[in-house]
Amino acid sequence: MAFPVGISLVLGNSRYDSHVRRLRVSLSLLPGVNSAVAVMPSTVPFSASPGESAQIGLTAGDSTETVLTGTIKAVERTLTAIAVTVSDGSADLHACRPAATYEGQNSGQILQALAGDAGLPTGRIDANLDLAAYVVEQNRTAGEHAALLARLSGCLAFVSSGNELSAPKISDSADCALRYGRDILVYQVQERKKDRPDLAAIGNGPAGSGSAPDALRQTVASLPSNTQPPGAKMRWLPYAFLRTPSAASDAGDALNGEAGRGLFRAEGHCLLNPELRLGSVLEISDAPDGLSPGPWIVTGIVHEVRPSGRSRTIFRGQSAGGGGLAGLAGGLLSS
Repeated sequence: MAFPVGISLVLGNSRYDSHVRRLRVSLSLLPGVNSAVAVMPSTVPFSASPGESAQIGLTAGDSTETVLTGTIKAVERTLTAIAVTVSDGSADLHACRPAATYEGQNSGQILQALAGDAGLPTGRIDANLDLAAYVVEQNRTAGEHAALLARLSGCLAFVSSGNELSAPKISDSADCALRYGRDILVYQVQERKKDRPDLAAIGNGPAGSGSAPDALRQTVASLPSNTQPPGAKMRWLPYAFLRTPSAASDAGDALNGEAGRGLFRAEGHCLLNPELRLGSVLEISDAPDGLSPGPWIVTGIVHEVRPSGRSRTIFRGQSAGGGGLAGLAGGLLSS
């Protein structure tokens, strides 16, 4: 099945449509960096410079969507081609190493502050882990801090196509579908044996809430106090900024949910699909027997576009349920 594909590339004050020979857009969750490389003939009039604004839109059939909004990071010229590298706010988060202490703010408020430090607007932020204090130290980038806070809050962290930091809660309900035999070109799933202990997020503090007067008082007891001792079946992960039993318990649940989802993975190659988004929940219709249809949380996307040749979208995902998937067949999953 073939349908028309197109590229709309805005670089600075110029727009390029039919000029682009090939384009590759790579999108991932934080702390990964979203980027794109567009290649054009050297004869194309070109005046844009690194630092200027950029926007990439893709057309597949009747659907036209913006897939990346950001700035030009590099321009490379050869005798025959011009290659332009574009990235969004995820690169700014990666380059930013702020140093600050936040008191009496939940994880969502800190995420908004981290975005502000990198000059990035925010989209949907569902993270609300109760924190008495959080130290943003420079051993981590702003993107790594954002990924950690979202992870412990049971959220995904990424920069959206509109160049906004987003941290939505993880959903188990599919919001889009692809059909095997029509949209899907390659499809493979993998189930891994659980061979690691359960995880416990261990905090330190006796407070009932992050705003309590004693929230920052040190204690010698573990938090939560009823946590199974560390050993062959339990691994403790210490986070000094978890000061309440509820915060430590919620973070532990989020860590174990993430570990469970990671046991079931999928990768697919499909016809170019610019509507596919990071964090969306995808199902595969009419999947062959033995191949689970999902649902899958989309954690990575690559768009490869050649207007005069073959174009495709590659997606990677993890189970949206965090548990077993009936009928899941083992297979090799590309990294």
